[in-house]
Amino acid sequence: MPITNPAIHQERRKLLIDATITAIAEFGLSKLTLAKISSIAGLTAGTVNFHFDSKESLLLETLNFVSEEFDHGIAKALKNAGHEPAKRLAAIMDASLDPAITEHRKMAVWHAFDSESRGREDYQRIRGNLDKQNFKLILGLCEDIINSADKQVEINARAIANAISGLTDEMWNEILFAGEDYDRDDARHICRSFLASIFPWCYDMPTPRASSDSKDVPAPINITRASLKDADNVSVLFDLYRRFYEEEPDLGLAKRYIEDRLKTNTSVIFIAWDTGGQALGFTQLYSTFCSVEAAPILVLYDLYVNSSARKLGIGRALMNSAMAHAKGTGAARIDLETETGNTNAQALYESLGYVRDTDFYKYSLAL
Repeated sequence: MPITNPAIHQERRKLLIDATITAIAEFGLSKLTLAKISSIAGLTAGTVNFHFDSKESLLLETLNFVSEEFDHGIAKALKNAGHEPAKRLAAIMDASLDPAITEHRKMAVWHAFDSESRGREDYQRIRGNLDKQNFKLILGLCEDIINSADKQVEINARAIANAISGLTDEMWNEILFAGEDYDRDDARHICRSFLASIFPWCYDMPTPRASSDSKDVPAPINITRASLKDADNVSVLFDLYRRFYEEEPDLGLAKRYIEDRLKTNTSVIFIAWDTGGQALGFTQLYSTFCSVEAAPILVLYDLYVNSSARKLGIGRALMNSAMAHAKGTGAARIDLETETGNTNAQALYESLGYVRDTDFYKYSLAL
């Protein structure tokens, strides 16, 4: 029976677009098929045809999606920056590195449509004028900054605008090939350094970053699935996790809960270890089902990294292990929740392809 619920219809379209983004990243445009897209989405090919007239319409909608997402990100950054040209120019460059809109899968979509012959015409039709408008905006900001210092004779605004566009393109290529290992902080440092070199009256040169061969380079992270023998290590982290959410410290309760989950196989837990065998973080997933999709799903309920080990990529590594497990068990998707103010977590989730739900409300009944 056809789906008539508009919310479900919209959710399926989003799921298919996200699956198409993943498929383009894996196969490119030339080897892309509806079967591959439907397999990634966990849906049938018939479902794809119900929501989109053809593969071509789904591809165009995917390009439109990443295009509009990027434009909205730039518009939001400009709104927050105010009217000062220097702040607006810096905001554009920062937004161009936003992990939510420039994660490597989405970079693959831009690259595929712009570089592969079968998609180039579609790219120009959708992005041609918008790219020209964005360049005109950057050029205008450069002109304003130069004019404010009466530097028109010394500095060519168009040359600087071209350099900024080229720098952004190069960073996007690096994101495409480096994937999740791309160092966005280093890229932002390079952007700020460039702006400070060209417009020193507007920007301060950022403090030099530690070299890549410094002693502060994090040790390799090892992710394992927890067994009962790991209960003590997980329990300590689980107690810290509950305390983070303002629960009273209770290591005994934490250990009983974790041991029960592991003994009964009612959850899957992954642990991050350093090379010395110290547990640094964990994530816990619960298996359930989606009645609408008539398929199993996973709920990623817990994700915690010890405060002494944050900003080392541990949360991302745990999330990737959870995703690999979900795919391996045939789950249709992973669901999770986070606080509205936890922007760091939101950036991580969105950089990994998780899509924030704006169509449904969450309700709870305390018993």
